[in-house]
This record gives sequence, structure tokens and C-alpha cells, in this order.
Amino acid sequence: MADTVLSFVSVILDKILPLAADEISRAWGVKKDLQKLADNVRTMEALIFDAKCKQSTTKTVQLWLKRLQSIARDAEIVLDDFGYEVLRQKVENRKRDKVRNFFSSSNPISFRLEMANKIKNVSASLEEAYREANQIGLHPAQLPMTSADHKEDRSTDPFVDESETVGREVEVSQVVSMLISSDFKKDLPVISIVGMGGQGKTTLAQMVLKNDSVVKHFDKTIWVCVSDDFKVERLLNEMLQSLEGKSADTTNTEALVRKLQENLKGKSCLLVLDDIWNEDPLKWDRMRICLLAIGGAPGSKILATTRSDEVASAMQTSRLHHLDILSDDHSWMLFEKLAFADGGARKTRDLVDVGRRILKKCGGVPLAIKVIGGLLYSKKDALEWSKLEKSEIWNESTDIAKRVMSALKLSYENLPSLSVKQCFASCSIFPKDTKMEKESLIQIWMAQGLINDAKGGGHLQMEDIGSDYFNVLLRSSLLQATSENSTNGIMSCRMHHLVHDLSLQVSNNCFLNTEDGMVVSHDDEVMHLTVIGSRGKVLKNIEGIPPNLQTLYYFGGDGIMLEDILERSRYLSVLIVDCWFVTHLPNAVGDMKHLIHLDISRTKITVLPDSITKLYNLI
Repeated sequence: MADTVLSFVSVILDKILPLAADEISRAWGVKKDLQKLADNVRTMEALIFDAKCKQSTTKTVQLWLKRLQSIARDAEIVLDDFGYEVLRQKVENRKRDKVRNFFSSSNPISFRLEMANKIKNVSASLEEAYREANQIGLHPAQLPMTSADHKEDRSTDPFVDESETVGREVEVSQVVSMLISSDFKKDLPVISIVGMGGQGKTTLAQMVLKNDSVVKHFDKTIWVCVSDDFKVERLLNEMLQSLEGKSADTTNTEALVRKLQENLKGKSCLLVLDDIWNEDPLKWDRMRICLLAIGGAPGSKILATTRSDEVASAMQTSRLHHLDILSDDHSWMLFEKLAFADGGARKTRDLVDVGRRILKKCGGVPLAIKVIGGLLYSKKDALEWSKLEKSEIWNESTDIAKRVMSALKLSYENLPSLSVKQCFASCSIFPKDTKMEKESLIQIWMAQGLINDAKGGGHLQMEDIGSDYFNVLLRSSLLQATSENSTNGIMSCRMHHLVHDLSLQVSNNCFLNTEDGMVVSHDDEVMHLTVIGSRGKVLKNIEGIPPNLQTLYYFGGDGIMLEDILERSRYLSVLIVDCWFVTHLPNAVGDMKHLIHLDISRTKITVLPDSITKLYNLI
């Protein structure tokens, strides 16, 4: 939790310093108050670092950190209010083409007094927190020397896709043979790939889909990520989107089936259902009835991937393929491609010996090998490799499946800076399997205050720093590239489901994903909320929406629920609406003075409310 609060403190300092230097702060008489606040925040930074160095997990220290996090969020809101007013003044002055008096009626004395009092109140809260820290044994620690964050070498292209195919050639041929076989007694047979998380089920399915024999055999291929959200209407809609490139404007099952019938009439189809969790045979029976009703040409098949034999059984699987772990030789081939890639560590006998010992801990699981290989790429000598080999994280479990999570944790802990770690945690705001565009992701990080030009040594644009962070996460295999072009390189990415679980875990309750009917508790820790809903369904206890939300990702649902949420979320800096059922942006958006990033590209909104002209921070 200390890392999370340190990130808050860093963001606050980034905001205080330019405000304190602005002439308006002197005109309003709050310059000294801002400078004092900056001093108090620096003191808190040293106290938090002491808690981190002592690795204190006592309940008292954790409660203190939680209280400090709340104070930090209050401080950020006050500073954002102040920053908005500074920006508004400058915009209004430019409109009038003259310099206004900062003490004019457009800035009543009451506002200046209120702002000064709020700044002083935050400082007082920090001073009280300082006294509490001393009482529980925390004292300001010597902060490490600051330096520019890790900078990725732009002269090399480190993203090696060939690693995906290592050791799976025979299994690709086996699954392809099942798919093109005509030896099935039932219509629409199911072929299931079963294996633990991180073993490469999705990768194997992707390789099968690209196989020439499969491409020639089926007229159409459809890919749907199921995950733990097994709703028939959603899956049918995803199928239609895979075929037409856009979502349907209905959730009616019969209407969706008719649209799919039109697309697949007389055509053989391979439907890939990736990462199925649902073990309820009744739900699958309903889905199967819909698929049989869609019809298509004889020979259509379903390829499913799942971690569970029970799921495969519930789907009445006709052929089963259990995915093996990689052999020792193939594990080493994959590890070598990543750890000793161009620009990485030099392949010496010492590193090979340590590398093979580390590799044994990965248990032949491709995801663990890729993550560890990417991590060791950035470590140049045997001492660093030995330190990772002896990490306590490996001792958390001897179970192979849990060893995968150990590898992920080790990679996260060794990310080059707190800023990169926070950017990684921020990715958990996206629903699982969401394709994340690089440019949009960087803009979100900027809006959340996770990137600042000072973090790049003052000589880089924030977008360049964000691109470096993005490349670090790709190199670590914590993000997986999904598309690229010859000019700009990797343009989009996804997170493996296990990596998404880790990103939520390290966010320390700051991020929350909700679904239909879920009760949202009034928790001040939650700052980033994802709402995953269906049209006509609402969250229970919507009054429980945390009051100080910074980010809202609205996925599904309808305009009515969105309006209710926005009326309770006036401090948002990031708003993403990803739902074709939303046709207008509520007027309440005009009250969100802190809003920096607004994405409504995947909606049917064509007209913006007039109130949006008040949002001076939008980028």
C-alpha cells in the first residue's frame, strides 16, 4: 500500500509546484500556503518511504497509510479546483483580449478565501498525520536520489512474436486435424483445449486459426472471448461484431439470431469461444440452441478453450485436447529468445547456469517463462540474476499454477520505477480481454497524473515518456501486443487474464470492477470504477458510488444509469463510455471541472451538450 500512497504524493507535488509559481497564486494571497503544503507533502513522502523500508504490515501502519491516502485525495481535489480556476481565468482573459484584474467580480473574494482555507485545512490534516506517524514509530527517512525514469532504447525493436510459437507445432497439427475431420456424429461438434492459466491455450487457438488448412476449410471464422461473463445475448452480439465489425443495436435474442443467420446462410463457420469459465450445462444448452438455430452450412464447428475439464464436459465436448507444459528444451528456446535478445544481457556461462535454475521455477508454463525472460533481459550481470533466483516470492508456493503468479509478481516488483508500476495498475480499469490502444492508454495515464515531464528529466514530451512506459510493460510481457505498423510500431495491446488479476491486486482497492446487480459500497479508497452492465439493468445501491472517483469506465448499460452515476461523480478526470446504447452525453458532464480525458468514440453520441465548453482541461 505504501507504493500506492507514494504515487498519490508524487502526483500532488507535480501539481503544487507549478501552481505555487503562477502569478495568480501570489495575487490571490495563497502562494505561501501552497509552499507550506508542498513542504508538508515532502515530509509525508519521507514518512511513507520509512514505512516502505521497514516493510511494516501492522494494522496501525496500514490504517495510517489509508488515512493519508484519503488526505492526499482531498489535497488533489483542492489543487485541481485551484488549477481549473487559474486556467479558466487565462482562457477568459484571452477571449476578452485584455488582462483582467484578478480581484474583479469574476473572482469573488469569497472564492479566494474558501480556497485559502481549504489549502490550510489540508496542511493541518497532514501535520496531524505527522504527529500520528511519530506515535506509531515512523520517522522521516532519507529519500533515494531521484533520477529520470527508465528510458527504453528506441533504436531497437524488442517485440518478438516468434516466441509465441515455440514448442507448439505438433499440437497445432493435432487440433487442426480434429477441426477439418468429417468424422463427427452430431451437428456443431465442440473441440476443447484444456490447460491451466498461462499455459498458452489462447495462443494455440490463434495459431490454429491462422493455419492454411483451417483457412481453406471454413468459409467464416469468429472469435469471441467468453471469460466469466457467460451471457448468451452478449456472446451473440460479440459474434455479430466479429463478422460485421460493429455491435448490434439490440439485445433481443431472436433479433440477434436472425442477423447471424443472414451473415452465415450457406456458409461453414468455425466459432472460437476463448477462456470459458461457466460450468452450468443449462446455460450452455441455451447457447447451443441459439447456435443450431443460426444454422449455416454442414461442417461448422466450435473450438473452445478452458482451464477446466468440468467446463468441457458441460459443453458436451466431442474431442478434448489437454495442453502440455513445454519440454525443458522448448522452455529454454523460449527463454533464450527473450532474455538474450539483441540489446539484452550477454550470453555467458554464468548467466546460462543461473538462467536454467530460474527456468525450473517456471514449471514449463509459457506465460511464466515469457515474463521472467523479459525481466532478465533488462538485468545485465549474474549478481542481478542470482538475486532474482533467490527472491522470497518463489517460496510462496510449490504449486505450478501458483508459480505462474509468483513469476508475474516478481516481474511487477522489478519494474524500473513507481510511475511504471502505477501505469500498470491503471490498466486494470479496462474489462478483461479489452483491446487497449497505445495512444489512448498514454492519454489516460497523463490524465491520471501518472506521467509528468519532470519524470523524463525535463527534456522529453509526456507522450514520449508514456511511450517508454508502454514499451517497458511490453518488454516485461505484462502487456501483449495485438497490432503494429511499420511506421509507429506496436499500436495496441491486451493483458493476459492472470496479469489483469495481478493489476487489480496491486492497485490496493483503488480500482473496482462492477457488473449487473452488484452493490457498490461507499468506499473512499476506490478512485477508479469500471461499470460493466447490460441495457435496462442498473447497479444496486447506486448511492454507494464513491464520491471522489477519478476514473469511470462505463461498459454496457444505458444512458439513464450513466446519467445517475455522473451526477455523483463531479471530480472525474477520466471518462470512457464504451456502449452503443448511449445516444447522448448528460449535461452533468459540464460540472466535471477536472475532466481531462473524454472518450465517447464507441457510442452513438453525435451531439455534445453546451456545458462541455466549460471543461478547460480537456485534451
